Amino acid sequence: MKCRPLVALYSCFFILFACTSDRHSVDVSAVNYNAEFLRLDRAVFETPDHFDNREFAMLEKQFGTFLPVYFTSIMQMPPPDNPMLPDFLTRFTEDAIWQKLQTDIEMAYPDLAAQEEQLGNALKSYAVHFDEDSLPRLVAYNSGFNVGIYPSEQWLGVGLEWYLSPENDVVKKLPPDLFPQYKRDKMKPEYLAVNALKGYLFFKHQELSGEDMLANLVFNGKILYIAKVLMEVTDADLLNYTSPQLEWAEDSEYAIWTYLLENDLVFSTDLRQINKMMNDGPFTPGMPPESPGGVGNWLGLQMVEAFMEENDKLTLQELIKADKRRILEHYKPGK
Repeated sequence: MKCRPLVALYSCFFILFACTSDRHSVDVSAVNYNAEFLRLDRAVFETPDHFDNREFAMLEKQFGTFLPVYFTSIMQMPPPDNPMLPDFLTRFTEDAIWQKLQTDIEMAYPDLAAQEEQLGNALKSYAVHFDEDSLPRLVAYNSGFNVGIYPSEQWLGVGLEWYLSPENDVVKKLPPDLFPQYKRDKMKPEYLAVNALKGYLFFKHQELSGEDMLANLVFNGKILYIAKVLMEVTDADLLNYTSPQLEWAEDSEYAIWTYLLENDLVFSTDLRQINKMMNDGPFTPGMPPESPGGVGNWLGLQMVEAFMEENDKLTLQELIKADKRRILEHYKPGK
């Protein structure tokens, strides 16, 4: 009999947890969206040597406006109407390293069904939460490690080579001055879908970003919170952190915040200091070497989560527009 109050307490806890985790659940059945990845990587490497206007027209029919984006913005090649394009394309597709890379991509991603399901469900939920009547088409490409995620209104592109594996032979041979170990360590398949979603969210709401440290912390925290709601991923995968890195951040939250306060950085507009806290790296400058790079992103997520816990009726649309100082008022690290 003495156990009954405890059982009741735990029952209430689990009911509360379920309600909290389900607070942003939406019905996506009315959203008509095809989350199939178009495989531009295959199409490019199957292009014959005599690439001409006819071949381009065939590719353009399948890949539409993304094709010139791929050639010029991603691959830094001439535009489709430039007679030099076939030569540039042939040099890429016949290079032994890039051929090996494409073979490895085919082996790792014979299809993208799992990623299509993850991204499709997340983007449908986004459409409901934000009253969007159109969503981007998904396209996968091989950029030779030029661009990992390319978001736009019409397209959401993913460079598959960025998500092969840190143990891939080509990845391991990338020049360390351009691709240091911490970057290669994050080339994991499990990060593909969530990174694509984050890239799209940053693109869609970039006009709401701010100039000082607090604005950056809060804006990035909002994007991470929304991505976490839409895709339901762990904090480690959300932030591309290892378990020890995440554990360090959780154990050091008060120390991180104190560091910002003591150095007058919370409202600083010094871009160098902001980049130290927000940009990726082997660790965060000013923090111990075991810290994750860009720990300000994690801190921003904690600020937003604290704010949303105390404002449990707030929608994601209301969150993205919430004032940074209002969010700061709800943040009490170490309490």
